[in-house]
Amino acid sequence: MNTTNDDTSHGGSGWAPGKRVITDSDHAAWIAWRITSKRDAQRARRARYNRIDYYPDDHAATVIYGMHGRRSGDDLSSVINRIVAEWTEMLETLPPE
Repeated sequence: MNTTNDDTSHGGSGWAPGKRVITDSDHAAWIAWRITSKRDAQRARRARYNRIDYYPDDHAATVIYGMHGRRSGDDLSSVINRIVAEWTEMLETLPPE
């Protein structure tokens, strides 16, 4: 990818990240940059974090959605992480059978 600020970067408009979007050409270059940058960020995120498709049964869904809310840390991934963390803590405190 060409990272210079000449007229050939970002669709040839002369626009570059951090510059103001003024012309239609700048806007088109900004849209192209935004799409590329979002795609690259998603690719990097997927490389860093494992994705697990999980379909809970009715009981598990009731528990998960019961802990789900609008506050920070109440998204479904965080709720499931919290359940697993609490479960592993509980297992560590149980006496061996």
